[in-house]
Amino acid sequence: IIATIQLFLLAVDIAINTASEHFRSSVLILLVLYIMQDVALVLALIILFLVFFNTYVFQAGLVSLLIRKFIATIVVTIIYLALCLALHVWAMKLRWGKDEDFYIWDSGKDGYLILYVCQRAGSVLYYFFYKRTTLRLGDPNYYKDSAWLRSHVNN
Repeated sequence: IIATIQLFLLAVDIAINTASEHFRSSVLILLVLYIMQDVALVLALIILFLVFFNTYVFQAGLVSLLIRKFIATIVVTIIYLALCLALHVWAMKLRWGKDEDFYIWDSGKDGYLILYVCQRAGSVLYYFFYKRTTLRLGDPNYYKDSAWLRSHVNN
């Protein structure tokens, strides 16, 4: 059920990334969507760490093994969260108090365009690493003492 929740949070993020430009005329709806996306990302990170804490590997004190295995996911998730927060704050700053036909892509906002592209590219990396980690943490070897675990401890 935890994996289903994690994949649901990914789907929420994809949906908000896809739909956010559709609601660009309503700043209030956009603000709510951005808050939902940021909360979903924080929840995804919290759930990821809770799953880590639930593994036998963590409970046996082999935190460094988990970190080595999943450092890319942790780093990508934190960077993606930072990119989302920066993009959302900047978008709200640009759009707040403007009329409905305000077009954010007018010239003079090259920095916003670069941040937008980086956030969208980062989302692809986030989806890949987070889903891969979710599926890898479903491996029973992480939840019991096994030859696999002993081979990693001895190396």
